[in-house]
Amino acid sequence: MKVGIAGLGRMGSGMANTLLRNNVDVFGYDINRKAMDKFKSSAHFIAAKNISELFSCDYVILSLPEGNNVIDILKSYKGGSIIMDTTTISLNELQKILDSLGDYKSNYLSCKLEKGPQEANEGKLALFLGGDEQLYIKSLEILNILGNPMYIGTHYQATMMKLISNMIGTAVVDIFGEMSVLIRKLGIDPKIATGALSMGGANSITQMFRLEWQSKDEFGEAFSMELAQHVIEMALESARDLGVSSLHLIEQNNLMMKLAKNMGFGSKDVAEISKLYWNLNDSDNHLR
Repeated sequence: MKVGIAGLGRMGSGMANTLLRNNVDVFGYDINRKAMDKFKSSAHFIAAKNISELFSCDYVILSLPEGNNVIDILKSYKGGSIIMDTTTISLNELQKILDSLGDYKSNYLSCKLEKGPQEANEGKLALFLGGDEQLYIKSLEILNILGNPMYIGTHYQATMMKLISNMIGTAVVDIFGEMSVLIRKLGIDPKIATGALSMGGANSITQMFRLEWQSKDEFGEAFSMELAQHVIEMALESARDLGVSSLHLIEQNNLMMKLAKNMGFGSKDVAEISKLYWNLNDSDNHLR
């Protein structure tokens, strides 16, 4: 079995590593040649010369920055491969992609990813699938290698479920950012604070590590503020397309992210929104 991957950034390269570890032949392509060079020692990795070469594979995973990139790549698609599109897109972008595929959209799966680069490398992603259910079932061998797939329903449902998850996750990070001010003012050890909160209604497994970062004012590189804010605006746009025009908490979260970004916070991770709240509260010893 051969799997092509278009886009070898953090998520794409993580999925490639997982597939290679499971002895799957991977054809990889990225406009940055250095991204492909990282795999040259692997016997199962083939650096594709162009996008068309990927479409000789059984499956092609798209891990691209934007919906327009997906449309551009699919211009050379002539059927055959099963397309798994992991790119985070809006409902409007999804419609354009489906329109561009024409008769080939029966080979297209929306495959939206949750969790991050570490889970991509470990084969522990959560995957929200949309499209033809029989195509999903046919693709389970690959999907199960990548992580834990769940069939959501239509392309629109899977795409929106990913955006809903992002809205909730980012709002939780925002709340944790505010609470980190109190935790640090109290002098509570960050590990004790996150451990205590994980025992009650505040538990949020995927976000607790960010609260620890916020309480320590030490941040790892994961999901930048710029990217998070872009995705939230995409989600709000998609919600409006569905006729939901009032999402007050998410709109407020979006405003706070904009403010934090304009103050220079968030180059490593969206959790750096805590720095904004330290500034707003004019606390001592809050920035380094």
